[in-house]
Amino acid sequence: MKKLLVATSLCVASISASAVITVPKYDAAAGQKIVEENCAACHGMTGTSVVPTQPNLGGQNVRYIFKQLRDFKTGYRINGIMQGQIATLNEQDLANVAGYYSEQKPWGAFAGNPATAEEAGKLFLGGDKKRGVIGCAGCHDPKGAGNAYAAFPRIGGQHAEYIGLQLKMFRAAGREDDVAKDQKRINDAAKEGEKGMMQVVAARLSDRDIKILSQFVSAVH
Repeated sequence: MKKLLVATSLCVASISASAVITVPKYDAAAGQKIVEENCAACHGMTGTSVVPTQPNLGGQNVRYIFKQLRDFKTGYRINGIMQGQIATLNEQDLANVAGYYSEQKPWGAFAGNPATAEEAGKLFLGGDKKRGVIGCAGCHDPKGAGNAYAAFPRIGGQHAEYIGLQLKMFRAAGREDDVAKDQKRINDAAKEGEKGMMQVVAARLSDRDIKILSQFVSAVH
C-alpha cells in the first residue's frame, strides 16, 4: 500500500506539471463516419481491434484518444500509418473520432500468464524500489482503468503485444537508444526535449519486465 501511495503521489505531480487536455465539443455521429472510412480496419468499428499490435479504443477516455490523435497530427508521436490516415482531418474531426470511440462499449480482457502473474502484479502495483521502478497502478489505476482527467489511458485488458511495443518505444526514448525516430515514443512529456514519466520508468525495465507486465496488464479488468 505504501508503494502504491508513493507512485500515486508521483503521478499527481506529473499531472500538475502538464496542462490538462481540453477536448473541443464533439459530434459522435460525425466521428462514426470518419471511423468507417479511416479507422475501422485497424481499430474496429466499435474500438475492439483484431490486430494485436493495434490498440483497442472502445471506451477509452476521450482526452487520451484526442491527445494521441493530435500528437500524430503534429508529428510529436510518430507512426506512418496513423499520420497518413489523419492527414486530411482537422482538430474538430479528431475530437469527433475521439468522442465516438470513447462512447463505445469498453473492451474485455485476456487470460494473461498465470505463471508470472504474482511477480508481474507486484511490479504493476508497487514497482521495484531497488531499481527505481515506479508501479504502473499509481497512474493507470490498480485495475488498469487509467485517469480520464489526466488523459492517462485505460490499459487493463489491452493487447499484450501493443503494450509491450509501447513500453519498448518509451524505453528506447528514455535510454536515448540510437534507433529510428519511429521506434521511440516521447509524447508522454509535456514538451519535446523533456523526459516524461513513461520514458523514465520504462528506461529501467528489462525485456522480461516488459513481457510479464504486458501479459499481466492484458488480463487486468
